[in-house]
Amino acid sequence: MSGFLVAAVLASGLCMAGPLDERTIVVQTPPRASWFVPLSLPYDGPGPTGRIEVVDDATGKRFPATVRDGQFVFVVEGLLPKATYRYGVKAAAEKRSFRVQVKKAPDAARLNVYVDGALLTSYHYSDDMRRPYLWPVLAEGGVPVTRDWPMGKAITTTDHEHHRSIWTAYGDLNGVDCWTEHKGTGYQHADVVSWRSGDAFGWIHAKNTWQDKDRKAVIDEVREYRFHATPAGRRLIDVQVTFSAAHGDVLFKDTKEGGIVAVRVRDELTVDEKGTITNSAGGKNESECWGKPAAWLDYSGPIEGVGVRGIAVFDHPGNLRHPTRWHARNYGLMAANCFGLGAFTNGVENGDYTLESGESLTFHYRILIHSDSPEAANVADRYADYAAPPAAAWAEE
Repeated sequence: MSGFLVAAVLASGLCMAGPLDERTIVVQTPPRASWFVPLSLPYDGPGPTGRIEVVDDATGKRFPATVRDGQFVFVVEGLLPKATYRYGVKAAAEKRSFRVQVKKAPDAARLNVYVDGALLTSYHYSDDMRRPYLWPVLAEGGVPVTRDWPMGKAITTTDHEHHRSIWTAYGDLNGVDCWTEHKGTGYQHADVVSWRSGDAFGWIHAKNTWQDKDRKAVIDEVREYRFHATPAGRRLIDVQVTFSAAHGDVLFKDTKEGGIVAVRVRDELTVDEKGTITNSAGGKNESECWGKPAAWLDYSGPIEGVGVRGIAVFDHPGNLRHPTRWHARNYGLMAANCFGLGAFTNGVENGDYTLESGESLTFHYRILIHSDSPEAANVADRYADYAAPPAAAWAEE
C-alpha cells in the first residue's frame, strides 16, 4: 500500500462504497504549500462509467481524477498551508481524450506515454534486451534528462552499457548478476505487460521473471509505473516494485551494483560537466552523497540554450531500510540501493537480505522531473508531499 493511500485511510477511517457522482471530498493541508500533488482516498464502490473530475467548491476549478485498485486519485493545482478545501466529484464537463495517454507502438515492444499531448517517456520491454527500461525521459520543452546511449546516439560518454536511462536491476541475487550486461549475466523476462490511459494518471503494469544466464527463474517481480497529470516543469512518475520469492529463497547479496530505481542522466547534467548532485541531508556530489543515507537524491544542471533541468528520486518512508543509500557517481549515475551496506560503509555494516520462499517485498519511489535548481523547484517540499501528503477524506453525507 502506498504512503499516500495509508495517509488517506487514516484520515477517512473507512472506504467509500457508494456511487462517485456528487460525493464530497475534504482536504486538510499541513503547514506548507503543496503543488500538483496526487491525493488518494480508499474507494471500493462501482467504477465510473465515464470520465470523472473533482471540482473546487470555492473556485469551480476542475481537476483530473482516476479510479484504480480501490483508490480514488486526484491531482489539484495548489494548496495553501493550514487550509481546508472541499471538492465535489462530478462527471467530466466535456468529452475529450484522457490527459495521460499510454499508447502501444505498432511496430515494437514499446509503450509511449504522453501527458497533455507531449511525450514524457517510452517503456521498452522486448525480450531481445536484457531488461526493460524507460527512454527517452523528457523534461519541460521536450528536453531529455537521461542519457541516450546505448539506445540512441552518444553525445560524449559510452561507458557502462547497462546504464539504460531509467531502469530497475540488482547485481547479486543468489549469485546471479542482473545488473550488468555481458555474457554470463542474467535477464529480466517480460511475462505480461498491461497499460491504460487516465486523467489523474495513466499506468503501465509489468510482470517480470528475473532469470540466470541459462534462463532459469530466480525471482518474480511486478512493476508499476504511474504517470501523473502534472505540468511539464514538474512531471511525476510513481514506481512500485514488488519482488516475490516464487522459486525458493533469494539472497540479495551485499553489493554496490544495484538500484531498485536507477537513473543515468544526460552528459550535460553530470558533475563532470556542470551539474550537481544534491541529497536530502544537504550533501553535494559524489564525495558527500555516494553510499550515504538520504530520503531523496537530485541530479540537476544547466543545458545550453535551455536552462536548468533536473531529475530527483524520492525514497518512500515505508521502504526497507529507509532512508536508502545511494550509488551516486559524478559521471551521471544515481541508484537507490538499500542492500549495499557493506560496500558503502567499508565493511562496517552488512546489507545481505534473504527473501524467504513464498514471501514478497515491495518498494515505492517517486521520480520528479523538474525545471530549475532543486532549491527553486522546492524538491524538499515535493518530497514532503510524497512522504506526508495533505489529508483527504470523504465528507459525511
